[in-house]
Amino acid sequence: MLHLWIGRAGAGKTARVLETIKKNRTRHGQILIVPEHVSHEAEVALCHALGDTASRNAEVLSLRNLSGRVLGEVGGLSDFTLDGGGKLLTMRMALQEVGSSLHVFNNPSRRAAFLEQLVALVDELYAYEIPPQELYAQVQDVPGQEGDKLRDVALLYAAYDARLRSGGRDARSRVQKLRDALPQASYLRGKDVYFDGFSYFNKTEEGILLTALTQAESVTVTLLGDRSATEIFQNALRQRQRLVRMAQQTGCRCTMEFMEPAGNTPLAHLEKYFFGAAAPTREGGGDQVRLYEATTAYAEVEYVSAQIRQMLRNGYRCRDIAVTARDLTEYAPVLEHIFARDGIPVYMSRRSDILQKPPLLLVLGALDAVTGGFEYEDMFRYLKTGLAGIDRAECDKLENYVVLWEIRGKMWLRDVPWTANPDGYGAEMTPERRERLEEINAIREKVRLPLLPLYENMKSPSAAADKAAALYRFARQAGVPQLLGQQAQALMQSGRVQTAEEYRQLWEIFCTVLDQFAEILGDTALTGEEFCRMLRLVLTQYSVGTIPATLDQVKVSEMTRADRRTVRALFLLGCNDHLLPRVDQAGGILDRRDRAFLREHDLPLADATFDELDQELQNIYSTLTRPTELLHVSYPTVSLDGSALRPAFVVERIRRLLPDVALEREDGEYRLTVPATALEAAGRSPDSALAAYFRADPRTEPVLEAIGRAKLLDRGRLSPAAVRTLYGTQVQMSASRMDRMKSCHFGYFMEYGLRAKERKAAGFQAPEIGTFIHYLLENVLRAVRDRGGFDSVTQPELDALVQRYIREYADTRIDRYSEKSARFRYLFERLQRTACAIVNNVADEMRRSDFKLMEFELSFGGREADLPAVSVEREDISLRLVGKVDRVDGWVKDGKLYLRVVDYKTGRKSFSLSDVQYGLGIQMLLYLFALEREGEKHFGMPVVPAGVLYLPARDVIVSEKRDASPAKIESDIQKELRRSGLVLEDAQVLRAMEHDALEKPVYLPITLKKDGTITDGVATAHELGRLGRYTEHLLEQIAGELARGNVDADPAYRTPQDGACRWCAYASACYFRPGSGTDRRRILKKASPAEVWQNIDEQLGKEARHDRS
Repeated sequence: MLHLWIGRAGAGKTARVLETIKKNRTRHGQILIVPEHVSHEAEVALCHALGDTASRNAEVLSLRNLSGRVLGEVGGLSDFTLDGGGKLLTMRMALQEVGSSLHVFNNPSRRAAFLEQLVALVDELYAYEIPPQELYAQVQDVPGQEGDKLRDVALLYAAYDARLRSGGRDARSRVQKLRDALPQASYLRGKDVYFDGFSYFNKTEEGILLTALTQAESVTVTLLGDRSATEIFQNALRQRQRLVRMAQQTGCRCTMEFMEPAGNTPLAHLEKYFFGAAAPTREGGGDQVRLYEATTAYAEVEYVSAQIRQMLRNGYRCRDIAVTARDLTEYAPVLEHIFARDGIPVYMSRRSDILQKPPLLLVLGALDAVTGGFEYEDMFRYLKTGLAGIDRAECDKLENYVVLWEIRGKMWLRDVPWTANPDGYGAEMTPERRERLEEINAIREKVRLPLLPLYENMKSPSAAADKAAALYRFARQAGVPQLLGQQAQALMQSGRVQTAEEYRQLWEIFCTVLDQFAEILGDTALTGEEFCRMLRLVLTQYSVGTIPATLDQVKVSEMTRADRRTVRALFLLGCNDHLLPRVDQAGGILDRRDRAFLREHDLPLADATFDELDQELQNIYSTLTRPTELLHVSYPTVSLDGSALRPAFVVERIRRLLPDVALEREDGEYRLTVPATALEAAGRSPDSALAAYFRADPRTEPVLEAIGRAKLLDRGRLSPAAVRTLYGTQVQMSASRMDRMKSCHFGYFMEYGLRAKERKAAGFQAPEIGTFIHYLLENVLRAVRDRGGFDSVTQPELDALVQRYIREYADTRIDRYSEKSARFRYLFERLQRTACAIVNNVADEMRRSDFKLMEFELSFGGREADLPAVSVEREDISLRLVGKVDRVDGWVKDGKLYLRVVDYKTGRKSFSLSDVQYGLGIQMLLYLFALEREGEKHFGMPVVPAGVLYLPARDVIVSEKRDASPAKIESDIQKELRRSGLVLEDAQVLRAMEHDALEKPVYLPITLKKDGTITDGVATAHELGRLGRYTEHLLEQIAGELARGNVDADPAYRTPQDGACRWCAYASACYFRPGSGTDRRRILKKASPAEVWQNIDEQLGKEARHDRS
């Protein structure tokens, strides 16, 4: 006998099923069959209804569980069964096999979504018992594009079916096996069978129902619907009609009973009239229906959390409350975070993506690495799982080296150790660096050894089963099963029971996937890349699900996964018009016209009139009618990307049916009812009664005090103890450090206090080019000096010296130069041509000068320095200026040695007297004045400062018109090569520097007027003396700022586009906000020489007055 119980939501269909089971349990066995995702809730409900002895003669099953019972009786339970991943894998192989014969799908996507649609279509063909041969026979003569598509489907279906059945394999699903085995089984005979919670049945499921009708004592099916042909119940109506025909076919008596919902509450009014043309209003409703508008999803969830806490205080249990949304992608992490913060137990009813779990990231990362050339992203996705045998610190050290030297490919697997300097090109291999390199090689060895056998198995084509076995061995060797067990245990102990249960399933799923590979592909030869792609594709079909770990939890689920069982209170989140209703517009492989054609040719698939929109509206209806006491509907007005959102039609429909229900809007008051957010509010108002309340509680008083302290914090100052820890009491200050300090104090703190470094690849960028040019100029010019100067060296001899030291640099400073890429060698060869031009330019300059090359890389400070460091002391900090001068040239006159300091600049930086007043670019002046004080001991005669010069040691490119003469081009290039700097305003000294300096200077940074006076680039001896005192004052200022722990974010800006922040590597750590606290831009105003000298005098005057006071 078939009983059809039809009723709208709330009519009591499920309750009646449980009552009937309780009544008949002593007469017959009772079986309740429900959809898979609601089986746990159904079991709980059955136990509540029947008590402790429920399992004696009643049970809850899904169709999958029923197949286990039946196959266990008639045989076939242990047979291999294709799962979703296996089907996808088979479909991909079928598509690859017949792809060249297809017309519409001749260039198909290999993405999972497309393959899933193909698999779904083929499953439908199987479910409706349409063999491939019959399908092809019916469509082979269909004209046009429609015919091409249907023939492609038939070919794919045939190839897929052939692969499934190869080797005598049983290609049926578990439900298909159930349908075929059920007639031979006795499991349902003489029992009462109930189907509850199904919206509709496909043909295979209807076949199971058909057998149940012939075996069971009675079959009862519950369906949504009423006596009318209401639009939202159309799918259920068509299902009802098919069930009636099935009863007639089997000769079973069929009874149909319509159940009407009782009650006249606002929720009952909403259920009755939500869909339909009629919209009668009802007074009241605010006690059962609430509408809430939030600004963001985060604020929306915070409000819901506050409401749930209030309900729990008023007697609700967590299990009485459900939370749902159409799409949990955005809401799930927010719900988990806020409910955990507010102490609300929650169960997330969802399938978790296994590809994001660290143990599988470990396996897939390793597989991607060995099959993809050991690319950086693949290797460190594998290593950063924390499960690869190295800790985080070791991983960071290895990553820094790999990024620096761009290591990839077989360099990871070579037996020989890495030899490149861990600090890049040009760095000397000191004992400390060699020790670091040995540590890096030891870490790399721990990484290399497990990957080596996996690489050997994947590097050449071999059987898919062998590759699956190799990956299994790697996972076992990596300890993945043990790691999963340990992580599950740790998660359980930390209270994350649901996540722990998910981890317990991962190893079994992984092994199942490898079994599918071995069973389906077997001896099929695959390359490592093909195996990797297929494995990742197949894994997309698996997810992990759990049942609630405890009985008293708030259940969170998507609307499409929610069961129809009632709850006392329901919160519907994200009620926006882009989500409700949401209908998949893709339409699958076959559209309605294709399905109608097949139906006309006696090949009926799923009902062509099945409407996804009808199903979506039915889901909305089922959701709105679940609560018995409270329906809370909310929505945000702003999306994650900042765009505006509108409420769904649901909100307006509720307001029309229940006009007294007010729309509440976010005002923030709810935050005072939740401890975490109330504590934040108390922190913002420390004198309020709320703050006094928290201050009286010993548990929250320390937190409130911490909030108060945090409010007063800005970047602040380093304590004296922190200054000593980071910098020490004797600070060595180099030229670059001084410029960094004066450019931005916070940048200095990050770079030299915390020693944070930006990761970058080794290559001939600006620093490395500078190192090479400095090396070449130092060695070539020293050799020239030792041979008597440029007047004693011919051009061929000079060229030979340049080539000699280029080769020496390549051999000693570039690790394995011959193995570098063609691009690297090309760039280095181009740099050699630039270097030759620079040397020739210096040679031309020195041949025009009486100044002689004297010193190269002259060092200040340090144990083996040529001259003592420039030192100052301020507030317990001793600052020592150390460094090297690129070159010192000298000229002897009247027993005095006139010295100029030359600095090589591979960039475009030039000397600026205006910058000097702000403490930038003063290092060369400091060295010059140090030579004035200490030089006599080194050179054996009194020293007179003659100036500082920046030499442009770079490639020069000029823009000219097409018809520019060679002379014009040469003139413009010469202008670019002119030195910048400041030299002594003395005619004899200037002529000594450049013979034609007072007539037509070529290299000196001076400008001549028509009357012969000099306007730029010079300073008198008196002005140089003042500049010497001012640079000492700046050095003392820097020492004082260090001692006081200044870490202000105060970047120097010349223009809005030219500032210290523009290329700063620490921007992500700085969060610079001008005007907030001490954050500010320091504007460097361009000043004339006269203004600079005036400002210097004012600063020195202030210092003198300060010293006298």
